[in-house]
Amino acid sequence: MADSPKSGHFAPGWYGEAMGDGFVARRLGGLSDYQLLNGCLEEVRACDEGELWLLCDAQTRLAERVALAESVRRRP
Repeated sequence: MADSPKSGHFAPGWYGEAMGDGFVARRLGGLSDYQLLNGCLEEVRACDEGELWLLCDAQTRLAERVALAESVRRRP
């Protein structure tokens, strides 16, 4: 959230906003059932913007890796 806006696009693929005494970010795109089952989150919460950015980045990377596992799993 450059220049500390109260809400808007945060990290790639995430919409973030100040909420209460912290911040929350929600995915702009959906997740597969497999991704949800294997730990990917649609929403993350943090105390500050730096923590929120790191959580969004970690969740984005996790979703990418789990999607790869899902594609390998489907191979005959």
